[in-house]
Amino acid sequence: MSRLIVQMQMSIDGFVDSDVPGSRWQLWDWGPNWTWSADARARFNALFASASGILLSRPMAGEGYLTHWRRTAEQHPDEPDYEFAARIGRLPKFVVTEHHVADQPGTKVINGSFAEAVRQAKHAVDGNLICFGGAGFVAALLQHHLVDELQLYVNPGLAGHGARIFGDTLARDRFTLLDATPTACGILITRWNPTRPEHPSDVAAVELPAWEGIE
Repeated sequence: MSRLIVQMQMSIDGFVDSDVPGSRWQLWDWGPNWTWSADARARFNALFASASGILLSRPMAGEGYLTHWRRTAEQHPDEPDYEFAARIGRLPKFVVTEHHVADQPGTKVINGSFAEAVRQAKHAVDGNLICFGGAGFVAALLQHHLVDELQLYVNPGLAGHGARIFGDTLARDRFTLLDATPTACGILITRWNPTRPEHPSDVAAVELPAWEGIE
């Protein structure tokens, strides 16, 4: 069974996306101009080097994530900074959803209840399973206590308002800081170990989300 590692970009004010027009909270827009410093790039690549598989939300799988990084790998075939893009293509990928998803090379679609589908993905590989999804998807993973490690790349900017991954249902939870590393470009990389509520009855008292709104 794998460890599920969630990696998210976050603003100083705690958002993972911004509704403010023209917001520049995130240093890198995932385009060709990678503005991260060498140390931040190395940490990002190390995450993929340690991975045995990738967990994706349906929108991430169906709206260009895999195509984008396949093209990036083709454009930078011999550059160590972009090794992560090649790894995305090589690693087995799992999409958990209640909807139909078109077949893609190296990608398995797992249907069923949200929590059970994620558990199936975690059992499909050994080692680290890296997750990339939107705010609703990650929030649901946290609420279901399916995350083994949360990595937050805190960007040196303010989003103003927008999507969050933390909500009231997590107020009973605790997070243990594993490490926090500043980088030359200003991103603070933090790693957290989520823990379950101290009282098991608290979990039952939380209304966990259905599929609607997760993806």
